[in-house]
Amino acid sequence: MLKSHLVGPFVLMSALAFLAAGAFSQQPEKKPVPETSSARLANAKNVMVTLAHGNHIPYETIKSTLDGWGRFTLVETAEKADLVVTVATTGGDNSVQVATSSGPSSLASRPEQSTSSSREFSSADITMTVYDAKNKRVLFLATETAKSALKQTTRENNLVEAAERLAVKFHDRLEPPPPKEKD
Repeated sequence: MLKSHLVGPFVLMSALAFLAAGAFSQQPEKKPVPETSSARLANAKNVMVTLAHGNHIPYETIKSTLDGWGRFTLVETAEKADLVVTVATTGGDNSVQVATSSGPSSLASRPEQSTSSSREFSSADITMTVYDAKNKRVLFLATETAKSALKQTTRENNLVEAAERLAVKFHDRLEPPPPKEKD
């Protein structure tokens, strides 16, 4: 008889525990909330920088700027990276054309030689694309135009300046500057 008194409460406690466990297991699993672009950028630690095509100067400038920022560790493979930064430069090719022609002069009957030359300058567009290394989703995209110039040194300096502007845009996206105080 003593055993029947103990069995009742034991069965009741077991049933309650079973029901409680069932109630918790039947709740739908919470799906992970996908990270926003801003959150993914903010949480990134490792970055791989690649040159898609074009001039090496903007690539080197952006790579050294990101390295000097101290926020990221530069890695050599996409498998180790959280973000992949691609740098592409289009345009900016300087071409020189020289043409020589000879023929009779309109003022005299003797042949006259004329030489003409033209030099075409186009500005270079530098595009910086930052995408998630895991799912390849673009997280940041910006383009800057480097001014054209006659001198090689000036052209190179203009490429550096345009690449630095891109790096600043990216920096400001991750770490916005404080609002300016009104006077």
